[in-house]
Amino acid sequence: MQNSSSPQRFIHFEDPEIPPTPPIGKMSTKFENKPRLLHPALHNIPQAVRFPMAGVVNTVGFMLALSIGNDLLKDYLPASTIYSLSSILYLPIGHAVTSLFVFGWPKPYLKNLLMNLPVGMSGTAMGSFCTGLLVSYEFDSKVKSLLQMVNLVAYDGDNQEKDDGQTYTNIAVIIVTGIWGYFMSVLVNGSKTPTKTKKKQQQHEKEL
Repeated sequence: MQNSSSPQRFIHFEDPEIPPTPPIGKMSTKFENKPRLLHPALHNIPQAVRFPMAGVVNTVGFMLALSIGNDLLKDYLPASTIYSLSSILYLPIGHAVTSLFVFGWPKPYLKNLLMNLPVGMSGTAMGSFCTGLLVSYEFDSKVKSLLQMVNLVAYDGDNQEKDDGQTYTNIAVIIVTGIWGYFMSVLVNGSKTPTKTKKKQQQHEKEL
């Protein structure tokens, strides 16, 4: 005769389609040791893809700033000087966008901004030099003539002489300085080895 007071045994079946719930500590520290981006979901995108995303945002913002500068100052300053002023004024905004999209928001922000300042200043000097060179070469007029020759742009004789825009010059300069800024930013911001952060993370995982 079996004893009725004996403990009953229950068999627990796990559903293979439902993933096991991670410990609470690991859930809360999933993004804790990663750089702070604009949104945590950006960590799932490779850095090589996030940099062009930041480049698109910075290009649109800088083109807007440069367009405003050209409209306000084209009668008073040469194109290279307008480019330099627009680029210098946009440096903090561009650095913030790149940090939030690519490398993470730096906690000593001013220090990191000063570290990246030579990158921006060198890009500004290169862009100013290229702008002056292309304007003296009449780059926009030659590009427009080439596009009209292959029937990609309609010829407008009335506005041809009045049009003194620098759209193609600005695009060419932005491409050159963008490539330069990419390699220099990776060199400055990607060369850091966060050994202390890795050690803390490994120690925290061992404790869990």
